[in-house]
Amino acid sequence: MYSESPLISLDQRFHPVLRVFLSVVRKDLPLSDLRNVWFQHDGAPPHKVSSVQQYIRDTFQQQVIGYGDCVEWPPRSPDLTPLDFLLWGYIKQRVYVTPPPTLQEFRNRITDACASVSPSILYNVQREVQSRVQMCIVAEEHHFEHER
Repeated sequence: MYSESPLISLDQRFHPVLRVFLSVVRKDLPLSDLRNVWFQHDGAPPHKVSSVQQYIRDTFQQQVIGYGDCVEWPPRSPDLTPLDFLLWGYIKQRVYVTPPPTLQEFRNRITDACASVSPSILYNVQREVQSRVQMCIVAEEHHFEHER
């Protein structure tokens, strides 16, 4: 589809991105808080790369929630991650209205879509996270299904 260079594989790029992100988190959180941090992933292909899995296990030991990890990701759980339940779908809708003809156009559409996230959207996301957290509290550690 693109006449320019191929898209970068997320599988190859996720590990370095994760390292940089976690170095920033470590800098900003006191050690006592870091001990309470859990890593949650949904089993997407970049999360399954062996080097990424090893890094996550080395960093978080037994505090990992995800497919095949210490704590399994519950099926059909109410996702508490706004990137998953809102942003990726929102971005995809805007980027792929028609197939982007070039890699540069693809990048421009992603940038424009991110810039179009309004304060009202962020407010609604905040309310949705609160609603989903409340459902978890009401369930009192029991499994439940969430369909919206």
